[in-house]
Amino acid sequence: MTMNVIGIKPNGYTDWDAERPFFEDPQKNERRATFEIDKGRIIHSAAFRRLQGKTQVLGVGERDFYRTRLTHSLEVAQLGRGICTEADNDTGFKPDPDLVETICLAHDIGHPAFGHVGEKKLHMEMLSHGGFGANPQNLRIVMFLEQKHRGGEFLGKPWDGGGLNLTRATLDGLIKYPALFALPACEESSKFTYASYENLRDWIKGARAELPIECQIADWADSSAYSVDDIEDALRAGILDVLRMQELANEISNEVKAKLAEDGVADDDSITSKKAVRDEALKLQSIATKTNFRERKRDLKSWTSTTIGRLIKSCRIELRNERETCNRYRYRYFVPDSAKCLAYVLKRSGRKLVFDDPRVVTLESKGAMILQQLFKAFERDTKLMPLDFQEYIESKLESKERLIADFVSGMTDRYAYAYYGRLFQPGTGSFYEYV
Repeated sequence: MTMNVIGIKPNGYTDWDAERPFFEDPQKNERRATFEIDKGRIIHSAAFRRLQGKTQVLGVGERDFYRTRLTHSLEVAQLGRGICTEADNDTGFKPDPDLVETICLAHDIGHPAFGHVGEKKLHMEMLSHGGFGANPQNLRIVMFLEQKHRGGEFLGKPWDGGGLNLTRATLDGLIKYPALFALPACEESSKFTYASYENLRDWIKGARAELPIECQIADWADSSAYSVDDIEDALRAGILDVLRMQELANEISNEVKAKLAEDGVADDDSITSKKAVRDEALKLQSIATKTNFRERKRDLKSWTSTTIGRLIKSCRIELRNERETCNRYRYRYFVPDSAKCLAYVLKRSGRKLVFDDPRVVTLESKGAMILQQLFKAFERDTKLMPLDFQEYIESKLESKERLIADFVSGMTDRYAYAYYGRLFQPGTGSFYEYV
């Protein structure tokens, strides 16, 4: 049977990797690389553009240089692409940089507004309807919500809307948590794939439960970026108290060590000890207290670059399963425990000093409340929604609740504020205002 393959496949990849769910005329793309085509489709998608209006850590629009989900995704993509060419690798197989970059660019397109609290709130509302998660929403966006392809027959049934019609390899890279949603296991976790996409997941992955190497690279690029960038943004915003980091060094150290033990990661005391945490805080303090602003900016950027280097440079590409016929599963991206230790320290420090700061918590809480109230309002009366989503609901393309979650999760921070004001705040909203 002829596979739906367009574009030029890179070395090490097969028609199975490059296959798309729906047929396209191969002659239209015969001069382009197959994964470059996917990258273009992600960049030109509405979901990708909306990332410019979604909070990473600090509220969108607070200042002009803090990261949004869009700028974060661009930085992750740069790291991911760099890993493909710079990582130690004597296997003979090179992960395709376009494929990894595409996965990195798209890794957050399913994330709702207002950070992870927005995701948690929507998950609570959707517990009885299949759950909600930013990662499973990625797959839903590229397979259904985006409207580049009309769809057609797929997996033995009509598929109304083919999304972006991406390759199997790209779709596989977006599935970070292959296990299907089930209660009670997923009651407090968004680490799953929607159960309604079981057949799609199986078409993408075959019988495999592991993550392909490109997904592993994208995941570590993401982890490395936000481990460092969240601290950088918070320091520049003046909400990272490095003196408090020194005071909490013992607490941070103990929590990191407990998490490492829980996850089966070998502890490196030179990175996770109370002294090591205090030393990291002292580095940041020396930067924050510089009186020369240009020197302070240079030193902060130097710390960011050096720390990302510490997270990435010791990693390598190596053989995982010599009997595997698909290179995406034959090889893996190995991250040493020392790099994981550093990431744990940075993330735990960011959690205690940034995400738990009342100035962040209160705004996140307000945002989560807004998403919850919007969801409940639309659940009571779908006529409050835009016409396109009313059409989806009337056509029974999915359950009402799933389509409401699609709409609410797609909102930017600013759009959610405006829609909430239109529905609930007297004196706001206008007949001429587009919804």
